[in-house]
Amino acid sequence: MTAITADSLGRAAIRLPAAVFWPALLLAAAWGAMLYSSHVPEAIGLLLPYLPYGLGLVGAIIGWRFNRSRLVFSMAILVIGHWLLLGPASNIKPGTTGEVGYMAYAFLFPIGLVTLSLLHERGLLSRLGLTRALGFAAVGGVAVAIAGAHFWLVDDVAGSLHDWVRLVLSLRLVPQAYLPQTTIPALALVAFGAAALFIVLRLVALGNPPLESGALGALVAVGLALHFAGNASTGSVFFTTAATTLLIAAIQDGYRLAFHDELTGLPGRRALMNETMKLGSRYAIAMLDVDHFKKFNDTYGHDVGDQVLRMVASRMEMVGGGGKAFRYGGEEFTIVFSGKSSDEAVEHLDSLRQNIKDSGFTIRSKDRKKKNAENRSNGKTKNGRKVSVTISIGVAERSDNNPSPDTVIKAADQALYRAKKGGRNQVSV
Repeated sequence: MTAITADSLGRAAIRLPAAVFWPALLLAAAWGAMLYSSHVPEAIGLLLPYLPYGLGLVGAIIGWRFNRSRLVFSMAILVIGHWLLLGPASNIKPGTTGEVGYMAYAFLFPIGLVTLSLLHERGLLSRLGLTRALGFAAVGGVAVAIAGAHFWLVDDVAGSLHDWVRLVLSLRLVPQAYLPQTTIPALALVAFGAAALFIVLRLVALGNPPLESGALGALVAVGLALHFAGNASTGSVFFTTAATTLLIAAIQDGYRLAFHDELTGLPGRRALMNETMKLGSRYAIAMLDVDHFKKFNDTYGHDVGDQVLRMVASRMEMVGGGGKAFRYGGEEFTIVFSGKSSDEAVEHLDSLRQNIKDSGFTIRSKDRKKKNAENRSNGKTKNGRKVSVTISIGVAERSDNNPSPDTVIKAADQALYRAKKGGRNQVSV
């Protein structure tokens, strides 16, 4: 996982609007569909109640095929909620069984979504995956048993149980003036708000991963479906939106895993090959290499070496001139400048080289937490050792001698070799 730094948090916060743009777009489309539902063709109107089930099945199959238990469980929760609002909880008048089921689902859904985001992926059919499935089934079974208490308990006991559930879920942890006018119980509203805040914080902390964007969109969509409970078509629209959001997020996450380097977060070599196919007749490509990286690894260990690569990658993302950074492999990186010559790219590459050199890198010992605690107790602080990290860069442009991206990369690699042979920490053309 990419290390969380002040720089990475800042970049993620800046990119947050872009990360939530597509879920917001889907929600806006769903809102428009709700407003103009009377103009929807009859065939689509008849199909609408079945869309969440179809999308849920597709999502479950994709999740099972690619060992994404989070997607399977999320779709299962959505399908159950849609069935609940169209069936048992279609009538949520006070004192009805449907009201209890509605209140329980409204409270449990955001908690379930947050729980799924916290669980590490372990596959669906693994022992841990099956244990989680049993856990979710047990919680759902208890909720169903409470909602249908009249079927297995005497009426007085079932009524008392339902009254207690209503009382608990109607607790107001915040003043009523701060809560919207809705049928969603107060405690569930707090759960929805806390879940939304939690997911937004995870988006920033983790660099805006697609699954968190999808979870946020699904959370809002289900909240709107619950708000308009009693309107079957509106509920179907928003549950369809929630399922679509999760499916798109899963597809985006699959793309990220296939085309992005997990260690640095940069696009990988496969993404670089795709990028080169889009280049026109004028471009420059730079090859970068961390100086003395093998010695660095041997001296400080591979964990520290990985941290150095992440630091270099974070600086590369800020390269000017419209350059796009990629991890080529090992300690080698690539930057593509579309529409630029080598001379135009050199200025930005030299600024990047100087930025990395000036930043340096602090080596912290493995037992730094223990030492920091001891130093704090003694009123002392001690920083780790700061070492210099430099890079060498070779850059080449498309020309008659280098007519294709492959030949330009080879020429840039040769220029990189000259930079290293010439003393390192320099840009060579």
